[in-house]
Amino acid sequence: MLVNTSNYNEGVQKTMTNITKRSLVAAGVLAALMAGNVALAADVPAGVTLAEKQTLVRNNGSEVQSLDPHKIEGVPESNISRDLFEGLLVSDLDGHPAPGVAESWDNKDAKVWTFHLRKDAKWSDGTPVTAQDFVYSWQRSVDPNTASPYASYLQYGHIAGIDEILEGKKPITDLGVKAIDDHTLEVTLSEPVPYFYKLLVHPSTSPVPKAAIEKFGEKWTQPGNIVTNGAYTLKDWVVNERIVLERSPTYWNNAKTVINQVTYLPIASEVTDVNRYRSGEIDMTYNNMPIELFQKLKKEIPDEVHVDPYLCTYYYEINNQKPPFNDVRVRTALKLGMDRDIIVNKVKAQGDMPAYGYTPPYTDGAKIDSARMVWLEPGKT
Repeated sequence: MLVNTSNYNEGVQKTMTNITKRSLVAAGVLAALMAGNVALAADVPAGVTLAEKQTLVRNNGSEVQSLDPHKIEGVPESNISRDLFEGLLVSDLDGHPAPGVAESWDNKDAKVWTFHLRKDAKWSDGTPVTAQDFVYSWQRSVDPNTASPYASYLQYGHIAGIDEILEGKKPITDLGVKAIDDHTLEVTLSEPVPYFYKLLVHPSTSPVPKAAIEKFGEKWTQPGNIVTNGAYTLKDWVVNERIVLERSPTYWNNAKTVINQVTYLPIASEVTDVNRYRSGEIDMTYNNMPIELFQKLKKEIPDEVHVDPYLCTYYYEINNQKPPFNDVRVRTALKLGMDRDIIVNKVKAQGDMPAYGYTPPYTDGAKIDSARMVWLEPGKT
């Protein structure tokens, strides 16, 4: 139960529930799919035989608004973007930052960061991915003319010049990022940010192909025009029907990219999603499962139902400006008397976790026990 000065909140740590065919891929590949929710490269355990046909058909929840990393903001778009484009860092199976295009990085006082790019990182047209590609991409991301939904994302990293650029007081070329050489990128921050590198797993920090954008303009993301640097390239895109990606032979880690083709379907209905899975039309459902089906399917096909942590907290708000909840004693009594486990396991019954704070327990650096001790100090009820 969460309580703050303006509202009374009961929280639930959100989880992602979906079902995936275990027969499709080896356990290691399945783990990669579930951890990142994308078809990334994975190590196949010794002695494991893969399915003869390595293709994946999955529901993506809805039609995407764009495939431009600087124009997207939804989960469906991010799922596909992570397959098509790779940033300096990616997330590993445990959700921790891992080398992507950058094979290593270092920093000076957490203020000047240097990223060393892989020499074998290439675009799908065969040209090398360079540090200048990231300079161009990040400048494009914060350019007011791009109108990126995540233009302000780099502000979290306090990159030098970002505030003034977004306010229109400085040109995008004043952004604190520069290419030392083709494979060395230097980023200067306005203040020390120890967690800066962790921000770079976000799709909006991925590189975009300057030549394709300048040649095709707004149509650069169409099949035949798009150039990508991730594990996959765009094969087909039929709006409101399907998006098909195929394995990119130029991807630096292509040898470990097991799945050859991924088809994304825009199925909005959760019930339809499950029905098409059970009929064999799709191999993987979207992030949510109908509450009335979760417990049933968990019993019928336990090896195919997966529940994974989701970086999100849901909570219920109660107006504390009106009686009886304007009395702190009533709010405290309700907080102490509410059984989160009943709400999670009996009411919602979708595999969620009880919330004892706003920050999910699997957030790197979260110190829930310490936070609770401070919260329970006199005057903090």
